[in-house]
Amino acid sequence: MLDHLHGIIFDLDGTLVDSQLDFAGMRRETGCPPQRGLLEHIDTLTDEDARRKAEAVIHRYEMKGARAASWMPGAATLLQRLSSSAMPVGIVTRNSRTAARLTLESLGAPALDLITREDAAPKPDPEGLLQLADRWSLGANVLAYVGDFRFDLEAAHRANMTSVLFLQNDNRDYADMADVVFSHFDELANLLSLE
Repeated sequence: MLDHLHGIIFDLDGTLVDSQLDFAGMRRETGCPPQRGLLEHIDTLTDEDARRKAEAVIHRYEMKGARAASWMPGAATLLQRLSSSAMPVGIVTRNSRTAARLTLESLGAPALDLITREDAAPKPDPEGLLQLADRWSLGANVLAYVGDFRFDLEAAHRANMTSVLFLQNDNRDYADMADVVFSHFDELANLLSLE
């Protein structure tokens, strides 16, 4: 089902790595309503001081998560295999560049194309995914985006990419939104026909 792919893009937190991000704590400290994304909530803040404080809260949590991050089972091996293949590989994350780089560097990740919220509108906007497609000179229809949340799947659909869900106990409600579902990175390696 993934034989048509010429490139693959991953989400970071909750997909490639477990950062143990405390989203409930971030929501509580920023006053973010339950059904709104944290970054979207910050965009609604018109008071500059309140906005700066909310951004500082998110930065603090993201940096703590970056320092605590560990690979999801099989993710590091898959990335190493992909990076030694001819297939371009990238990451599009709602995280800050500072936190994403710290995460990847501390885990010894291979060099990957990275798009963060400083580079493109945050998912579910497809801008970051389309930036990588353009950078790689590939059509979106030969790329896949792998994530763990509905924003990831929505972004993939909006970009006309294959949407792939990393299935876990807390995201089963999104399985019907995905083109492909897997629950361990060894499965994804098989779907990608990696030797």
